[in-house]
Amino acid sequence: MIVIGHFPYLECSSRGDKRFSAFYAKVDGKSIEETYQAAKIFENGVTGLSWRDAKGKKALNMSQVAKLYKDLWRRYLLDHPSYLKVLKEASGLSDIFGQEGHMCQAVTLWELRNEMEIK
Repeated sequence: MIVIGHFPYLECSSRGDKRFSAFYAKVDGKSIEETYQAAKIFENGVTGLSWRDAKGKKALNMSQVAKLYKDLWRRYLLDHPSYLKVLKEASGLSDIFGQEGHMCQAVTLWELRNEMEIK
């Protein structure tokens, strides 16, 4: 579990507020999780894997897919400005499934919460 900010935490996962779950948040008709995992390129050159096949595996292009992950969340928030307001009002975010060293929606959303302006 990863927490950031201060209690009480807004749970950003499929077990909490699904609007902030990478499995439920969609950009261009696909979930953020699907798009992020499919963008990974592995040592054998394989890419385009399903989220189940790619999840938890380190890719050769981790810095690029990390940027993509954040960009997808940014686009999602731009498409849903009221969700940014929810994040700005939260004192902290958590992800029950979050693990150190892996992409975490709570951490990414916290960064965007602090970078983006409500329009």
